[in-house]
Amino acid sequence: MGQQTLYFKKFYKNKGSWLPIFVFVLAILVVLVMNTRVGAERNLSGMEKEEIATNKAMLAMSEQSITSAQTEEEKAVFKEGDALSKARMEKQQRVVNLYDNGNWSEAYTVKIDLIKESHGVYRGDMKASPELKESIFRQIAIYTKLAELDIKSDQEDMETQGTTFLYRMLTNFFPVFFVIILCFTLNTAFTDRFYQNIDRSLLLPHKFAKVTFQRLLFGLLVAFALYIMTCLIAYLPASLLSGKGSFEYPIAISTNDGMTTKPVGSLLAQMVVLQALAIVVVVFTIDLVSKLFRRVMTTLFVSLLILVAPVLAVGKIVPLNQWAHLLPGTYFNSAAVVDYSLGILCGNGDINFVNGVVVLSVVLLVLLILNVGIDGYRSLSTGMNYKMGEDKAC
Repeated sequence: MGQQTLYFKKFYKNKGSWLPIFVFVLAILVVLVMNTRVGAERNLSGMEKEEIATNKAMLAMSEQSITSAQTEEEKAVFKEGDALSKARMEKQQRVVNLYDNGNWSEAYTVKIDLIKESHGVYRGDMKASPELKESIFRQIAIYTKLAELDIKSDQEDMETQGTTFLYRMLTNFFPVFFVIILCFTLNTAFTDRFYQNIDRSLLLPHKFAKVTFQRLLFGLLVAFALYIMTCLIAYLPASLLSGKGSFEYPIAISTNDGMTTKPVGSLLAQMVVLQALAIVVVVFTIDLVSKLFRRVMTTLFVSLLILVAPVLAVGKIVPLNQWAHLLPGTYFNSAAVVDYSLGILCGNGDINFVNGVVVLSVVLLVLLILNVGIDGYRSLSTGMNYKMGEDKAC
């Protein structure tokens, strides 16, 4: 217990440990504020109002073109286009009125009708690129589920509600940003015990295993405290500003059978499991690297290289794709794992939640054995050298 207290005192007094945490928290709050500021413009009502304004401008230009038309046939074409535009604007205005009055389900039903009508889904002559088709069916899948749940929508990729903002924060911030913050935060605490390449913690009158587990426990407590704190900072302010949302909120998932949705609560549960295992792997890796290199900057650089580089490489370096399911860094990107997008990107169906739990569990067990084993070996060597020094002094 005394050793834990010492660790936390050093951590508290070290300003370099708090600065990365402050930056991380500030980044979350800045993103939330920016999303909230444009929320009224980016929600369903705001987007429809913007499109209505655009259609009105185009309608005015079309009416001018009618007066300059040379033939009756040209005038008929322009008038037909105007009639279609007016009919569309009437539906769009209906979406706005329903949405603003809280009639969510009816608003989404009309919106789905507009999407299908605009892109030729009803006629069966949909002409669009694969990317546009995916976007269209993604919207239809989400609005269909939202209409069934009868809940307020949130703007995709710029969420403001509690549950959906928490999901987006963990999706975007955890794989790289959070891992970097952990490396900076724990680096000094793990390397401070070395003096002239000697691990001073092994000179304490305790068993080496106890010293090792106390240090790892300290790292895990700091890491999970930071993780929980950032989750609360993401969820609570978003809930206060825009409502807590719903854990049933649909997230679009692309599968081999087409577009479907999953509740954000289900995805969050799987993400938290993978991220919790990833946090343990990060802490154990930083401790192992600190044993091998013993210097602050070297430990920081190597830790970042080992932990962050694979996350950035998977899905971008083609030769890695077939082996990606065996790399722990793959599962740091937990959101892309549980929604299958990373597996589809890599063409590797073995990238999934179950494999992620197995791979991360095996890796953290190997790291634990290495950490304890190295400390045990060095404790024995340090003890022998210490006794030899005492004998020579006598």
